Amino acid sequence: MSDTPSNALSPQHRLLRQALVAMQFGDMEDSQSFAKSALWQAQRQGDGCAQARALLYLAQGDLQMSRMRRARETARRAAYLFQTEGDLVGEAEALATLSHGLSFMGQSTEAVETAFWSLRLCEGIEPLGEAMARSVLGLAFACGQHFDKAQDVLRQSVASLESAGLWAASCVPRFHMRAAELYRCFLERYQSGTWATLDRLRDLHGAPLHVRADADTLHAMVWPHPKTMALLDLTLAMESCWRGDFDDAVRRADAVYTSVEKGVEQPLVRLMEVWLRAEIAWAKQDWPIAEMQGQRLQQLAIRSENEHFRSISYLLLAQIMGAQNKQAHRNTQLRLMNMQETHLRDESLHSRKDRVEWQRRARTQGEEHPLSSIVARRAGQPAWNDALTGLCNRDHLEQVLPEVLDRGAERRLTPALAYVGLSPMLHAGQRLPDGVGDAILKAIAHILSRFVRQGDVAVRLGATQFAVLFPHVDAHAVAGLLARIHKAVNHVEWGKLHAGLELTANCGMALAEAGDTLESWLGRCLRSQAAFAAGSDTAPGGSQAQALAV
Repeated sequence: MSDTPSNALSPQHRLLRQALVAMQFGDMEDSQSFAKSALWQAQRQGDGCAQARALLYLAQGDLQMSRMRRARETARRAAYLFQTEGDLVGEAEALATLSHGLSFMGQSTEAVETAFWSLRLCEGIEPLGEAMARSVLGLAFACGQHFDKAQDVLRQSVASLESAGLWAASCVPRFHMRAAELYRCFLERYQSGTWATLDRLRDLHGAPLHVRADADTLHAMVWPHPKTMALLDLTLAMESCWRGDFDDAVRRADAVYTSVEKGVEQPLVRLMEVWLRAEIAWAKQDWPIAEMQGQRLQQLAIRSENEHFRSISYLLLAQIMGAQNKQAHRNTQLRLMNMQETHLRDESLHSRKDRVEWQRRARTQGEEHPLSSIVARRAGQPAWNDALTGLCNRDHLEQVLPEVLDRGAERRLTPALAYVGLSPMLHAGQRLPDGVGDAILKAIAHILSRFVRQGDVAVRLGATQFAVLFPHVDAHAVAGLLARIHKAVNHVEWGKLHAGLELTANCGMALAEAGDTLESWLGRCLRSQAAFAAGSDTAPGGSQAQALAV
């Protein structure tokens, strides 16, 4: 972001600045709200760079709040938009954010590749971006158990940041250094029954002396400073625990717990704190508490979509059960870990296949339609967006549909598809003048953008037909959203666009079924329109929801 005075910025850039400031101070909900508004403004203005930046901030906010899968998809979309705009530094930052999320999702190999890509894009161009790319590369190496490589690139990141006077920013790679060494010690204890040495951990310092409590030197991609300091303090507490200084470990854990309770929820901080409490209880041989904290760590990791800590929880519980000679329970945890690893390998393969296919299609479209590709880039719209409304188009819906259905089946989620068709009614012999039809479609796109959640996919199917794909939602919630969309469309004063114009929405929805295609799913949505019309005056979520869930 530039240093242009805020009153001289366009609306989308003012909102982006507010999103950035909120993110730096840890106000993730406000940051997400500002970024969503900036995205809408940028879409209206056809500002591709601002769209990409807004998506990047949304991805970074989701990463902070441990919405890992949503962060991954949004970061990929941001990287693609930056690429179409020719913004190498922005693309590098989006890829670094993507790598960060992939590391915690257990996709360390893909995370390393993505971080290398980020590093090469900004190397020699943007020193701060280069340093932060090295930081996420070190994290990816550590999660993949390449500890020596991790420490090498993290030291380079720290040196770059501190030589530039960015002491607060250097705390992030410092935390990664200590966390990587904690993970190495943890694995060594699992493999040999004891630590080979804690000296390496002792030699890795915590926060540098020059760190200040404000965030004026922080970069958008850097975690909020209080969160970083809490995480560093927890690594010091873990070291104290392993060295037998339980009083210091408990004091630090209590201090972090109190600070988190008073502020914004920080899932990663909570995971580290629960892991620490399990280690303290184990060291004291307080087995009920150790098992309880280990189970709690596992549940929090699953809820946070943090596969890295989920693996730690399996190994931790296996060690705790083994220390009590509970071999059956120990073997259960190891079997669960093996099942998780198999799932992660399958998910990684699926992700790579999707990425290759996406790149192939993008290149093919660019070769076959060079002029349309150039126009799309200039307009700031990716090839799978509808240029008029800014919503996704039917091609994009067909592309993401198999993944949504597969993921729903694997995770026992229920995707839903909502259909919205328009019926413009004019007096006899009237025709819409030029421009009015476009204005109607843009207004409907605005209404859909107001009601769908981040992560849902709003689509213009063609002509006056729209759809919204919900990867995971219940029928009652979709019926409620559809009722509000229907009401919003019918309450717009369409006559202001053209005298005598009236517009109604024909709505329907259906939950996914095994073997669905887009055509079969849309067909059930269309057949449910009568049920929706009959129940449109009822309260959302009652008999209407049951009738629509066909």
